Parts: sequence; structure tokens; C-alpha cells
Amino acid sequence: MERQKVEFMELSEMLYKYRSLENFRFFVDIILNNRLYAARYKELNDPMEGIYYSLAKQYEFSFEDKLKEEKSKFRICSFSRLNNDELLWTHYADEQKGIVIGVNVDTTIYSIQKVNYNGFPIISPNEFVNQTAQEIFCHKLEEWKYEEEERVFVRGKRYINVHIEEIITGRRISNVDFSFINSLIEKVNPKIKVIKAETIMKY
Repeated sequence: MERQKVEFMELSEMLYKYRSLENFRFFVDIILNNRLYAARYKELNDPMEGIYYSLAKQYEFSFEDKLKEEKSKFRICSFSRLNNDELLWTHYADEQKGIVIGVNVDTTIYSIQKVNYNGFPIISPNEFVNQTAQEIFCHKLEEWKYEEEERVFVRGKRYINVHIEEIITGRRISNVDFSFINSLIEKVNPKIKVIKAETIMKY
């Protein structure tokens, strides 16, 4: 008798993805396929993404080239530990007309790192390893601290698989749109909770 294969998963704490609904097809893809897009670092909204201070000497161009190559291999999916931040709603969820997706991530498959808001890292050629590029992406300026960001890193994949737990709709979503989203979730995956933002806001 053939033994069943047992899949071991270790899920992260709940993480939150703020999203606009302007391209509704992308939202449907997330719900149908339980996946989120992982972007190249140059696609991210921070123009200073991937910046670092180098201790390389002028003749050590091979170090700079190697690091640039490693940075280009990574794709990043960004999350917040917060589900009710007004600035995040404004910047990433179409000024409360979008949604927040609460997910768990399988940490046996994906590398998840907290972002440190202590400025750009200092990199030395003598300490260079393949993971140095990932370390660079875990540092940002203090101005971004409000995001409380965690990042999932992948290579060679455009999406990461997620376990969707809840959908939080913005306060400016109409009752008609809320009902439509609720009906869609009930048909695709009724285990997902659909919540209106005002029910979780803290004053």
C-alpha cells in the first residue's frame, strides 16, 4: 500500500498586503490562485531601493558587478505587520478605495525578513557572499519606518504562494462593491473573512 505524502508547513504570523482594486483582474488572480506578485527591486516605489555604501576600491569593479548581478536575481513581495495604518491605506490602497489582504506565508519555503530602518548598509568586498544582496534589501531610511515592513524573497519565480485569511475593504468602498467582493469570496473560498475597515479602526 502506497504511503501518503505528508506536507509539512510552518506558517508565519499574519502579514498584510495593501492593494488597489483599479485592475480588478489582478485581485481575482490573487483570490483564485492564492498567490501574490513578487517584484524586481527596480519596480518598487522607493527610488532609493537597493542603495548601499561600498568599501570597494576603484579597481574592485568585479565586486560591484557581482553584487549588481545578485541584486537582479531577487524578487520581493512586501508586507506590513499593520492592517489599519492610514498612510498605508492612502499610498497603496487607493485612498481607502482598495483592500488589505491578510495572509500567512509558509516559512519552510520562503525567506521572510524584517526591514531595518537604519539607513543604507555598508558593504565590504571582503565580506561579500551571495546573501549580501538580500541583506541590502532589508535596510531602508527611517522615513519609511511607519510601514513596519516584512519582505519575502524569491529567485526565479514571479509569484509567492500565500494562505489568504481575510480581506479588509477600505472605508470608501461602496456598499455595492463590498457586496460584490463578499459574494465573490463566498463562491471562491468561503473560509476567507471579509471585513469592513471601520470595524477594525482604532480611535
